[in-house]
Amino acid sequence: MLLFNRASRAGLRQTGNDHPGLFSRRGAVLFARNAVASGACFCLDMALIWLLVSRAGVDKFVAVTTGFLVANSLNYLLARLWVFPHSDRGMFAGYLFYVANACIGLAVILAGFALLTGLLGTHYLLARVIVSVCAGTLVFVLNATLNFHEV
Repeated sequence: MLLFNRASRAGLRQTGNDHPGLFSRRGAVLFARNAVASGACFCLDMALIWLLVSRAGVDKFVAVTTGFLVANSLNYLLARLWVFPHSDRGMFAGYLFYVANACIGLAVILAGFALLTGLLGTHYLLARVIVSVCAGTLVFVLNATLNFHEV
C-alpha cells in the first residue's frame, strides 16, 4: 500500500493499479466525500440511538449497536455510489468486506463507549460522538485500502 505519491495528479480517475495513496489529492477527496456521507449516516445513527434509549427504553449498548448497523448499511450504498465509485470489487463481495470492517469499527466504538460512559461517566450521546471520530477514521482507511482498493 502506497501512502505517498507526488506524481499522481489523476484526481478521482484511476486506471489499473495506480493507487496514489492515502495522503494524495485523491485520498483527500475520497476522505472528504466519506466525511459527508458518513456524517449524514451518523446523524441517522444518533437519532436512532436517542429514540431507542429515551423513547423506547432500550439498553444503550443495544441502541448503539442497532443504530450503527442500520446507518452502516446506508453508508455502504453511499460509499459504493459516490465515495468509491471506481472500485473493481463486486457489490456483494464489497458489502462483505465492508461489514467486516464495520465490525472492527463497532468493536472500537463499544470499547470506547464502555470506557467513556462507565469509567468516566460521560453522557451516552457525547460518548458516541467522541468514539465515532476514531472508529470512522479507522474504517475509512480499511475500506479505502483493503476493500475498495481506491488509494
